[in-house]
Amino acid sequence: MKKKSKLSSPLLHLVLGALLLLVLMLVREFRSGEARKRPAAPSPTAASAPLAKRAENADPFSPERLVDLGERVLFGNNNPRLDSDQGLPVGPGQCPSCHKILPEQPPNRFPPLIGVMARAGERIKEERYQAFARRHTEAGEPKTGIRPHAKTAGEYVIESIYCPSCYVVEGLGIHDSNDTVSMMPLIPRPDLGLSDYEMAAVVAYLQAVEAQGDLSKVTAKEDWENYFGRQLTLPEGADKKPLSVAVPQDLSKVGLSKEPPDVIIEKLACYVCHKIPTVRIAQVGTIGPVLTLKTTAEKRIQSPEYQRALSEGKVRATTPKQYVIESILNPSGFIVPGFDDAMPKNFKERLTFGAAENLAEFLLTLDEGAMENQFQPASDDAGSVSKMRD
Repeated sequence: MKKKSKLSSPLLHLVLGALLLLVLMLVREFRSGEARKRPAAPSPTAASAPLAKRAENADPFSPERLVDLGERVLFGNNNPRLDSDQGLPVGPGQCPSCHKILPEQPPNRFPPLIGVMARAGERIKEERYQAFARRHTEAGEPKTGIRPHAKTAGEYVIESIYCPSCYVVEGLGIHDSNDTVSMMPLIPRPDLGLSDYEMAAVVAYLQAVEAQGDLSKVTAKEDWENYFGRQLTLPEGADKKPLSVAVPQDLSKVGLSKEPPDVIIEKLACYVCHKIPTVRIAQVGTIGPVLTLKTTAEKRIQSPEYQRALSEGKVRATTPKQYVIESILNPSGFIVPGFDDAMPKNFKERLTFGAAENLAEFLLTLDEGAMENQFQPASDDAGSVSKMRD
């Protein structure tokens, strides 16, 4: 006679089901605990996160509107995100090409704009800043005519935009300038086409980010007006075209065929991104490739990447000279591997064709030998990063 089972079949199923449910609950609780222990992944828009809840305001000079516009001037949109190459979108101001703005962004060759307001408040207290102010009391800084006189952190950042050489961090100016000339190009210039309103908006954005979204700390409009002693006004047509790109009318900002290459290079601020042999002002650029084009132009044309762009109709050069001119006037047609598409796109409006041709001929005389045999920076400057204004 068979022994009777201690648990009937229905009861056994009930017990097993309860045990399974208990196991699942324990697993779920364990995973939740692990997730709580892990630090949250940084948002790709961490710097903009505090600004996400900006309210609409009809006043174009309200902190909300200024911060919103400042973000678009910097990044071209209100949702800046790092791409797969850790690059940021670059707006009309072109600031992300040179500066680290988001915490996740890789270091760049120019000073980071993270924490710039706190540093600015300390800069204006330095004896070195006061020395610059005394030096330029009479005639003003040579290129801009501006006399350094910032009283607040916001005024200092505004001054830095309009007059980068009104103050240069010790040991980090252009080589052979005795630390009196900044590497930073002038921002109020035709190729950028930014208005006073847009530049004040950039300062407003930086203030809001540093204040973790507290718009009561945004004083850019007041800082601008106190610094320049006049009212900040809207540019004509700002309500219809808030991000303008002006065609340059001032020939002092346009490369002309009669001018020597080093003058054109300084006008176009090529030295900010490129190292160019024999050009004294262009010795630290790392954003773009070194311009030893006597050696590299032909190699670039023959490269698989260029040939692919050629087959796709993006480029047309078949000789080194054509390649160099094309690189200046159509920089997005071919991007040298390892570099970003950060070069300004309007040089065709800022160079006569004769100037572009002369500049190309000059660059095609430069090779590694020119780099090795030219003047060399002092040893204590080697490898340093130019901070200019911060």
